[in-house]
Amino acid sequence: MKKSTMLAFTAAVLLSAASFTGHAASAPTYDDNLILPNPASAPGLSNVVLVPVASPQVVQSLHDYVKAWENAEQKIALAEAKRDKHEQLTKADKKWLHSKDKHNYADYFRTHSLGRVHGFETALNWNGENRNKNEYEYFEMPKYNEKDGFVNSYGFNVLRGMVDRVNEVVQKQKQVGGPMTDDEAQALEDAILDILAQEQEHVSNEELRHYMNETIWFAAKETVKNKASEEPTAADEHVVDLRKAINEPMGSNDYNKVDLRSAIQQ
Repeated sequence: MKKSTMLAFTAAVLLSAASFTGHAASAPTYDDNLILPNPASAPGLSNVVLVPVASPQVVQSLHDYVKAWENAEQKIALAEAKRDKHEQLTKADKKWLHSKDKHNYADYFRTHSLGRVHGFETALNWNGENRNKNEYEYFEMPKYNEKDGFVNSYGFNVLRGMVDRVNEVVQKQKQVGGPMTDDEAQALEDAILDILAQEQEHVSNEELRHYMNETIWFAAKETVKNKASEEPTAADEHVVDLRKAINEPMGSNDYNKVDLRSAIQQ
């Protein structure tokens, strides 16, 4: 009885080991197509889209981004014109000119969008342009070689590909001087949204759709935030007409008081 029990136990162990060995060479057991180089279930068009192609938050953040860029380019152009004519520059004019020397809307956007891609790559354990062999629990990603190049995760390829296309458009806008008119700003906004729609069209994975939306939203929001800290505030833009302030008629119950120190320092 003991002998037969031992034989049965041994057989079970051997079968289990054989099953594990065969499984170790195959794709992982968990359903995570985003980490694989070639997902077992090829992503296709989705019949039910749970996440809109471009979420309302993405549309709004992009609009704010291009309008802020347009406003900055217009204000900088006015300040440059005054400087070239040797006119006296206001505090705001000087700050607008200095903001152009520090950073720009295109490069900030590229930095934040690429940073978000690499953030997802790290957090989700994606393989992205990794020159070394990356071993996972049940499979491995081969190392870089000249013939095949990088073996990246599907999620990384999709997200990085979209970001590269968007940044190409944004950098071209930078080369021509940024959006100077409402039409140019709208054209830039539409171009970015078109790329997002084209890239998401063949992605059925709703998780990846969310990452694509979130990356563009984050890059636009952070760029506007960064540039706001370098540009004049509403107080800087406020200009006081001293002559008008002094000569303004008094009201029936008020004295015409002018704080000259405050007015001059504005």
